[in-house]
Amino acid sequence: MDLSDYRKEIDEIDEEMTRLFERRMDISVKVAEYKINNKLPIFNGGREAEVIHKNVKRLKNSSYESLIRKYFNHLMELSRALQQRRFNECNNCSTEANGKIRDGKLGFQGLEGSFSEEAMIKYFGEDRETSHYETFEDVFEALKNNEIDYGILPVENTSTGAITEVYDLMNKYGFYIVGEECIKINQHLIGLEGATLDNIKEVYSHPQGFQQSSEFLKTNKQWICIPYYNTATSVKKVYDLNDITKAAIGSERAAKLYGLKILAHNINNQYENQTRFLIIGRNLEFDENSDKVSVVFSLEDEVGTLYSLLKHFAENNINLKNIESRPIKNSPWKYLLYVDFEGNLNSIEVKNALKLIQKNSGYFKLLGNYKKFS
Repeated sequence: MDLSDYRKEIDEIDEEMTRLFERRMDISVKVAEYKINNKLPIFNGGREAEVIHKNVKRLKNSSYESLIRKYFNHLMELSRALQQRRFNECNNCSTEANGKIRDGKLGFQGLEGSFSEEAMIKYFGEDRETSHYETFEDVFEALKNNEIDYGILPVENTSTGAITEVYDLMNKYGFYIVGEECIKINQHLIGLEGATLDNIKEVYSHPQGFQQSSEFLKTNKQWICIPYYNTATSVKKVYDLNDITKAAIGSERAAKLYGLKILAHNINNQYENQTRFLIIGRNLEFDENSDKVSVVFSLEDEVGTLYSLLKHFAENNINLKNIESRPIKNSPWKYLLYVDFEGNLNSIEVKNALKLIQKNSGYFKLLGNYKKFS
């Protein structure tokens, strides 16, 4: 065979690949429609990893492994982009006002006395039907299964930064941010009546509670710090153990609920210790008063990629409020960028910026347009 014969064979293969590519994209659109109808997220890192692994095993020539991985990574990026476009076309935006108190059942992580419950009460008011859950993901599952109508989740603390698990879950489940709330966090060391700092041996709290009180804990290095689900569940744990050598880091409200004693007040590192909470729902809700937008999009490990996407905000005179990057599961050195910025989806500037970012990123999702906390 000469060069022209090889090229002819490649042309025949390309022709067949084009037919198969078109067929694959048609099925991707059907998959998108199924996900829309069943309220499933577009991105499924586990499924994509499975596809790559399966096709690597099908190779007869193992020296092509890195190439087949790149090939399917890119192919699935194209599928995601197509599915996201279909999702955006089908998405129905509700215009319920962000400022009014929404009806429906509420869910939060932790127990009565948790900071999440405090944020929920501040945003929605008292006397609401609520359910509490052990983990952050349990709240998402409850929303998915229609057990609740809205969930309340912490996403950022002024002293310890982002709560990355919540970011990852937002993308995994595909729900929307419909509001936010911010509360001041005062951490206290809580124990039984009769307990003192000298006889404490073990301290329970959520990892955030330990991080926010790390300077205080350094002065008591003999204590064993035991991570637990939530600050309020930690306080209940100490109550249930009924042991003066056990203590918890939590709120004053939790201490009062369980009839426990505050052994040390305001032990957090920063006096102005605040946590921002997201209100999540199944539908996109915004109106003319919504002034904050959240999006997530993919970021390639290439020179200038970050600048090429973020410049669209500056060019449209949009003020960025927060940027958080998270690795894409099973895709080394590829990232999702979560961006919060000021604006309303009906403004020309926001529309222009989002249109360009969506066009130039492999994956894009609008997370919400809502009223920022005041």
